[in-house]
Amino acid sequence: MIKKNLIVFIVCLIIASGLWIIHHLNQTYTREYGIDAVITHIPKAYEQDSMLIPLKIKVKASGLKIILLENHLPSKIYIPFKDLKVVNKKKLYSIHTESISNNEQLPVKIKILEIQPDTIRINFKTKKNK
Repeated sequence: MIKKNLIVFIVCLIIASGLWIIHHLNQTYTREYGIDAVITHIPKAYEQDSMLIPLKIKVKASGLKIILLENHLPSKIYIPFKDLKVVNKKKLYSIHTESISNNEQLPVKIKILEIQPDTIRINFKTKKNK
């Protein structure tokens, strides 16, 4: 009798633990990550062909997506220059959240709440023709 009660208790405990894990994986969480953004496809009139910018991104996603993101977060995200928005006379550029959230390098689709810095200053030197 005691063995039967113990087996029933253990089975119920396993089922309850599984349901608890599923519940917490479906909840929405907010996390902050540091990631390097590489600006690529810079116009050929400039000396640089790419540029590295360290970013902090704040994301909102379900627990399962957060786990996948933490295990498969790339060290660098490549953003094309055309995805940047000119803010001030071609020296200040704004990074859109869509250019990161829709990036195919991320393992899952996430909602970006905040990017720091969201505006970057780029001083390009034009190529000198010889």
